[in-house]
Amino acid sequence: MISGKAIALSLLLPMASHAAPEHAASQAACSTDCASVQTVRLIERLKRPLPATTGYTEVRFVQMLDTPLKLRGELTYTSGNELGKRVVSPYEETTTIANGQVEITRTGKPAKRFSLKRAPALAGFLESFSATLQGDVKRLERSYVLSSDGNDERWQLQLVPREAALSKHVKRVLISGQDTTPLCFEVEEAGGDSSVLLVDRLADTPLDGVPQRTRLQQLCQGAP
Repeated sequence: MISGKAIALSLLLPMASHAAPEHAASQAACSTDCASVQTVRLIERLKRPLPATTGYTEVRFVQMLDTPLKLRGELTYTSGNELGKRVVSPYEETTTIANGQVEITRTGKPAKRFSLKRAPALAGFLESFSATLQGDVKRLERSYVLSSDGNDERWQLQLVPREAALSKHVKRVLISGQDTTPLCFEVEEAGGDSSVLLVDRLADTPLDGVPQRTRLQQLCQGAP
């Protein structure tokens, strides 16, 4: 059975608008870990209309495995509380989150169902990415310390959990992209495992041999 923690590492989606004047105006009164105006503008630029669908290639670096696991499929985000992940290779599987429930189906096997409350890391991801897709910076800041690097053409957004419950599972999430398009989602677990998700135009990137995390990071940052 796939654990809620493992699912949480792979259910990552793209996002993107204009800076909220009231948020920008509140910067002076904000705590030191409040998102900068630059970060606010970046998140709001990434807001996308729903439903949003993207192909993906995911590489999971798991310490107990000798080689990274490569997955390909499609991600679908239909509303603030609904998220779907379809794996087509190296096996076929569909995971659906809706109405606080998680369902995993695989051909020839009975469906697995459990409450989202049993997977706090997955619930945290759903909350964070829902807020990002909606351009809701204040909602994001309730769960994450936000920061960003780069410029409008090429950028990276970092999410670090505020709450101890989530930080026990996740060290940070790095989202890299160009212009208003997220291209990569990198999740670093507190225990040392990690996952890199390539989406949009990087979704079909050939990954011959054994993928190296450093090479994937270079790809995410625009290296040829």
